[in-house]
Amino acid sequence: MSRPSYEESIRLLRERGVLGPDDAPTLPPRMPLPEDDPVGLEYFRTAVRGEDLSGVSLPRAFFCRSEVAETSFRDSDLTESFMCWTDFVDVDFSSAVLVGADLRASSFERVSFANADLSCADLRQAVFAGCNFEGARLAGSRLTKAGAAALALSNDQRREVAWQTDEGPEPAGG
Repeated sequence: MSRPSYEESIRLLRERGVLGPDDAPTLPPRMPLPEDDPVGLEYFRTAVRGEDLSGVSLPRAFFCRSEVAETSFRDSDLTESFMCWTDFVDVDFSSAVLVGADLRASSFERVSFANADLSCADLRQAVFAGCNFEGARLAGSRLTKAGAAALALSNDQRREVAWQTDEGPEPAGG
């Protein structure tokens, strides 16, 4: 699938009413961190509910200390996004690209990662309940055996994971 550019995606989000008419977040040169200013597309201490963020290119987006519920990121590019300390409930990441994303210390409840690309993503310290990982790519993603215990992963997916011996340090912004 061909996704629109970052700039076109921002325009689409304005049209969908997700962003205000004057919102113009810039694409950061690397994964944004809480101490960065500006951080690009930012959801900090924000409640996001029922939004359509599907089919867009939003690499290096910043989610921290927020709640995201009943929202679709289906077929979206969220490469190298910072998504820590956030609650995701009834969210659709199906076929999304989350390569190199940092999802540590977040909770995911009834979230679909079906056919998503989570290669090299950091999933340590995250809590998953009722999540779907069917067909998800996990090459080089970081998990512990304890952290993956509740996940229904295939044998092929388990072979792809870069298993960690501990949960590692807390992410920034905690």
